Amino acid sequence: MKNISSRKYAKVLLTFLTILLLSAIIMTITFVFSSANLNVKLFVSYYTSFELILLSILPIFIFMALVYLLSNKMWLSFLLSNIIFVTASLVNKFKLTFRDDPFVYIDMKLFNESLAMAKKYEIKFTFNIILILLGLVIITILLKKFFKYRINLKKTRIAIFLVILFVSIISFKNLYLQTERYDGLGNESLINSWSEAEVFQSKGFIYPFLYSINDAKEETLEGYDEEKAKRDLGKYTYSNIPKDKKINVVGVMLESYNDFSKFKTIEVDKEVYKNFHNIQENSDHGHLITNVFGGGTINTERAFLTGYNNQPRYLSYTDSFVRYFKEQGYKTKAMHPFYGWFYNRRNVDEYLGFDSFDYYENKYENKEENILDDKEFFDYIISDYEKSREKDEPYFNFSVTYQNHGPYSEKKETDKEYLKRKPEYSEKEYNTINNYLHSISETDKAMKKLIDYFNNEKEPVVVVMFGDHNPGLGEDYSGYKMMGIDMDASKQQGFLNYFQTPYVIWANEAARKTLDKSFDKEKEDISPNLLMPQVFESLGWKGNEYMQYLTNFKKTIDVNTASFFKENGKYTRKLTEENYAKYKDFKNVEFYRSRKFEIDKKTPTKP
Repeated sequence: MKNISSRKYAKVLLTFLTILLLSAIIMTITFVFSSANLNVKLFVSYYTSFELILLSILPIFIFMALVYLLSNKMWLSFLLSNIIFVTASLVNKFKLTFRDDPFVYIDMKLFNESLAMAKKYEIKFTFNIILILLGLVIITILLKKFFKYRINLKKTRIAIFLVILFVSIISFKNLYLQTERYDGLGNESLINSWSEAEVFQSKGFIYPFLYSINDAKEETLEGYDEEKAKRDLGKYTYSNIPKDKKINVVGVMLESYNDFSKFKTIEVDKEVYKNFHNIQENSDHGHLITNVFGGGTINTERAFLTGYNNQPRYLSYTDSFVRYFKEQGYKTKAMHPFYGWFYNRRNVDEYLGFDSFDYYENKYENKEENILDDKEFFDYIISDYEKSREKDEPYFNFSVTYQNHGPYSEKKETDKEYLKRKPEYSEKEYNTINNYLHSISETDKAMKKLIDYFNNEKEPVVVVMFGDHNPGLGEDYSGYKMMGIDMDASKQQGFLNYFQTPYVIWANEAARKTLDKSFDKEKEDISPNLLMPQVFESLGWKGNEYMQYLTNFKKTIDVNTASFFKENGKYTRKLTEENYAKYKDFKNVEFYRSRKFEIDKKTPTKP
């Protein structure tokens, strides 16, 4: 009896070792499909981390074991495991191929949107993929034919099943959802750590996919009232742009741009901002009060494009002002000379409604070895505008520059002193600031080139230019401190010095005549999410319901940040009770508009 019992336990052990071996085969295939194209170095790196192997193989092993314990059929558990894990990793490979974006858990919740996107691409199975899938089919057939062992004791199967299931459930969160563990795994020397897609790939597929469940949690807003949001928006009526008032709009967000000539504690060479000041004098102009400093470009960018102060996660199609331009018959174009994966612009700009997005990999890489400076980049804006003009369609362009991106060298790179030197200035900080101002002076020349072109254009064109945030000039604001600029953001002036950047809304002569507007007014400080409403106000357009809501909101509260508001023209740290209620209503409407958008159900009035 003991020998029979020992043989049974040995067979049970052998069965689970077989499941482990089969799980390892499936895991290896998911590693192969973890990148758009097989990255051998990355593939090998997976096997140098026991923890990563364990986290990758465990879900497969558990699933196979549970299916086997239920069915008593090894071939079936292997087949179903392949259908789930190999199929998911294949989806990941194709999504990375076409969109440079990994397959994550939220994609399953957004199935209809994901399916709509997938239809845009022609999916082809390579010979190697077919060979791998054929191998899996052969293993399944062999298992069906030769693996005959069954665990006949039902109670034993049920007991093992429940133990595995229970342990899996209670340990899942600690194993797969911990950020500290996720950040510590993967060979970052083989990837660009700024790219979320590459960080994902550095950890295989199964583990980062399960970790992405963290991002699938529903966003909430305390006190959210959808019906009230609908009522508040329902007070406004969608308005088309009159056909005789349709003009071309070119938006340019300038990297790390601010006008340092305004500070009285320093003396900046007049040539640095000469052209900008000329443009400013002939424009509607003012200041943005951003929410970011020295980085966080994307916050200002998307606030301008959407009107949202609190940004959603942009995991799928999202409502935006870009879509309004499309509804009005405009060609919508986004441009940026840097990499498309940065801030996931390659995908998010599509979600926002742009017809196309030109970035380094798909446009400029084969033409220019280095990232374009502003003067060269603006040539591409002009060229794309001309192509649109040939098709006789109104044009909306939004371009993001890169030239003035930090950090700025601490070494002397120019003999010209753009900042007047003082004896107390340190060499390191002085060089940092002077190099920054040298770059800004080149942007100033590029601005003139762009404006001169559109100034001679017969078609009506409005150009909107604004800074995304202030530059970081040394650690702990050392450059600002050297220049005597107050950076105490707890006080109003320091707060403004910290977050304020300029904007201009310039129009050529044809646009001024078409709109019967002078474009020479100084405007109020505003938050970036209110800049597009300011543009529409300058143009005399009403826009959609949300645009009109924001335009009305801006009359009372035109700056809304984490530390300061501006209500009725005055800065304050605390809104009046009446205005706080309006601010809460705004956040409610904003949440509804930004999170509840359904593209298939959106049927706006068309011109």
